[in-house]
Amino acid sequence: MAIEPKFRPSAALRVTFLLFLVLAHTSYGGDASIQVGSVALSPDGKFIAVDVKKGNMSFIYKVAADSGIATRLTNATTGKETSPAFSPDGMRIAYVYWPGKGARSRIVMVDVDGLNPRQWSLSAVTDSSPVFSPDNKTVVFSRAELYGNDSPIAQPHAHAWKFYACDLDGSNIREITAESFYMVSSPSISPDGRSMVVVTEGLETNRQIAIYSLVEPGPPILTLQPHVPKEADHKNPIMTYPNFVPDGSVVFMAASNGKHGYDYDIYRVTVSTGTLEKLTNGNGYATDLRVSADGRTAAFLKWRKNWSGDLVSSQVYLLDLQSRETKPLNISGLR
Repeated sequence: MAIEPKFRPSAALRVTFLLFLVLAHTSYGGDASIQVGSVALSPDGKFIAVDVKKGNMSFIYKVAADSGIATRLTNATTGKETSPAFSPDGMRIAYVYWPGKGARSRIVMVDVDGLNPRQWSLSAVTDSSPVFSPDNKTVVFSRAELYGNDSPIAQPHAHAWKFYACDLDGSNIREITAESFYMVSSPSISPDGRSMVVVTEGLETNRQIAIYSLVEPGPPILTLQPHVPKEADHKNPIMTYPNFVPDGSVVFMAASNGKHGYDYDIYRVTVSTGTLEKLTNGNGYATDLRVSADGRTAAFLKWRKNWSGDLVSSQVYLLDLQSRETKPLNISGLR
């Protein structure tokens, strides 16, 4: 299970039903039931892949970055397609597919036009968060071999997460991490293909940014626990979605106390010195940060809440990592 930011309801949003109508209006034609759940950027920057929730299902769309016009990637009619990732050559998309109740999620690879789907995950495990190596020869992903919960009142979920790598056809699977984690974020691979960065959390350890070697698998070669101003929890900082960028730094999301609840802003940390730089200000509840291969652009989701503080819709935003300017991507065709 990927680590998701925690959020708390905002009393300031519980004011009037009119405010609910304003917040619920989105660039997706005003349909507050539409939720974009994850994003990915193509290597050439011309397309963005998103998964769109429709009732109890979700399907992946490709969105033209210049026009915002969306088209379905596959013809699936059931289940949930999530967590898309483009291959470095732009020819393939890997994603997670969950068939439905009683099944485990698995990884599917498909041509960028939606043809030739190939599935290679085992049905007895839960696979998630596939990403390609820069040389286009390897897929790194997380796998949970346990599902359930020791508590009689808590919802069951996947845990005992580990990270693996394999060839593009699913063969030659090898374990990358020596530990087993309670929860993990999606991984990001360094531009030279030698390292992986993730946020991990154990049953007895707090969240941290961990960097692992992909050349010599084992314990992390470096861990970081950056503390952002006005952070939501000093003992166990709320941070996730780490991304390597070409200069060797890591861009990630972290929660701080804002005017109307937690703000999930974007930060850059210099790995060698721990120097922290804030790139956005006052995002509110935001998720699914992804940085382009050239390190120039980031895509992420800002969420809107209704009058009772429930999440009702999401908006894709693009961030210029040099100018720090953000702008919404208005998407059409999500029907």
